Order: sequence, then structure tokens, then C-alpha cells
Amino acid sequence: MTNKAARKKGGIDFGRAVLPILGVLVLLLGVLPACRPGPSQQVKVVTTSNIIADWVRQVGGEGVDVFALLPIGSDPHTFQPGAADVARVAEADVIFTVGLGLEGAWLSRLLANAAAEPGRVVALGDYVDPIIAEELHGEGEEKEEHGTFDPHFWWDPLRVKEAVDVIARFLTAVDEAAEQAYSRNNASYNQKLDELHARTTAKTGQIPSERRKLVTSHETMSYFAQRYGFQAVGAVFPGITTEREPSPSELAELVRKIRELNVPAIFTETIVSDRLAQSVASETGTRLVRLYSDSLGGQGGGADTYIAMMETNVAAIVQALK
Repeated sequence: MTNKAARKKGGIDFGRAVLPILGVLVLLLGVLPACRPGPSQQVKVVTTSNIIADWVRQVGGEGVDVFALLPIGSDPHTFQPGAADVARVAEADVIFTVGLGLEGAWLSRLLANAAAEPGRVVALGDYVDPIIAEELHGEGEEKEEHGTFDPHFWWDPLRVKEAVDVIARFLTAVDEAAEQAYSRNNASYNQKLDELHARTTAKTGQIPSERRKLVTSHETMSYFAQRYGFQAVGAVFPGITTEREPSPSELAELVRKIRELNVPAIFTETIVSDRLAQSVASETGTRLVRLYSDSLGGQGGGADTYIAMMETNVAAIVQALK
């Protein structure tokens, strides 16, 4: 079954916020326009990820009022929303999520508590041809509990372009009067994403083939590895979430792989503790390099927008592996 065919199964599922193609057509033709803001009002947008919030601002400009549920530096796998978040979701014109199981059970509960109509919930991961989990773990290995797909598609700027196109389409469905502005902003940002991809290709091309190996805190960089020709060797936290700590045998296997493949660095993340990664690095003599993965960074840290975050990450990866 192809990725796209697999995603067409079933109806709306709050756990993954799936919008089938027919549902999208209905939404665009009649559901969202019913809650269209007045001439002087902004479109109220709630996003789960602060990375998505940046994309919405790039497309929506002054026409949107955006709130990201996840604070800077928080882990989307384990986040727990509060009462104020329920109110924001209930009042939103449109809610953009990553989907593909990234947000897990907390999103399902939040949407239910806010009585959010399915037509207002857009899971961007369903539109970017996501990587199937079996492609990551190998045939016969146990599937992750979170679902079938890897949700970390923002590590591939070309897939981000697809997500941004979807954002522009749904904002237009809410506020048709601003269609030209959204289309113009969308085209401008897509060009910037193309330029980011070109720079990333050039910079990563400097890394020798024998050093193009990635060990990470959890399995978050498979899209990057696929797009730019790296080998995803393994992760300290096994799987695509950060919720399960590794067993001693799993850590021992990772240490063996790092030694066998002469991996130059372990890439840790700002959203999780690097305690276990430090232990592995100490045992293997491998250096640790911290990246921004599931969250943007604070103001002035070089990762306060998606493009800045990717530029900072790529520079760190190249420096560590070149």
C-alpha cells in the first residue's frame, strides 16, 4: 500500500485529525466560510507546534492571530494542555496540528473538551506524503504505539512547502477577502524554502560519504536523512517518541553500532535531557552536539523561526561531521 493510499482509509480520527479528500472539499466549500471573520477581524488560529505557528504567520501576515499551544522548548510528545488552552481551541477559526500521532492522546482529549468541530482541525502531516514507520524500523520489527507514520516531516523543507500550501488554502477558506495576500505570502515563503533546500544541499554536500551517519536523541531526523543522503544509525530513546527510556540491551546495541560504524557525533535535542546521551558518548568517545528538533528556540538564539532553526541545525551538523 502506498503512503497516500494508506492515508485515505477511514474518516475523521481526532487522534490523528485525519481529513479525507471529500471532507476537505466540503470544508473548503461550506464549513469554514460559515465562521469567516468580519472585515476588521483577524482569523483566529491555534497550532499545536510553535514551528507550525511560524508557518502560519509567514502565510497569514497581519490577517491572522496565531497561538501555539506548545511553549518554546517543550516536548510535543508529552505536553499537557491547561484550561486556557481548551478555551483558545474552542474559539479558534482553524486549528493546525502536525498529526500522524505526534501530539498523541493529549490532543484527542483537548479537542473533545473544547468540542472542536472536525472541520476546523487540519492535520498537516496527512498532506506531505509521510514516511511509513516500517521503512524506518525494518520489516518484522514492532510498530510504535503512536501510529504508522513518522511525524517529523519539518526536517525536509520540500515537504514543508506542501504543508504551507495547505495552510494558505485553509486560511483562504476562512477569509476569502484576503485570498490574494495569502497567495502572495505563500509564494514568497515557498521561494525561501526552495532557497533553504538549495543551501542545505550545498552545505551537507561537503560531508564525506563515510561520515554521513546520524545518531539522535530519538528518531527525529529520518526525513532529513532521506532527503540529503544520510544514514540514520539509531537513537538513544528508541522509536519516534521520547516517552520510553531505552533498556540496557538497547543502549548496548547502540554503543556497538556507534563503534562499528565509527559515528562522529551524537545529536541531542533541546526538548529532552541529554543524560543518557552523555553516557553513550562517554562510553564511545563520541562528541555531543545539541540541535533544535521539535521546537523553535527563544528570541536571539538563532532558531526563533523555522528557517533560522534549520540553518542553525545544518551548520551544527556540517561542523560535527565534516
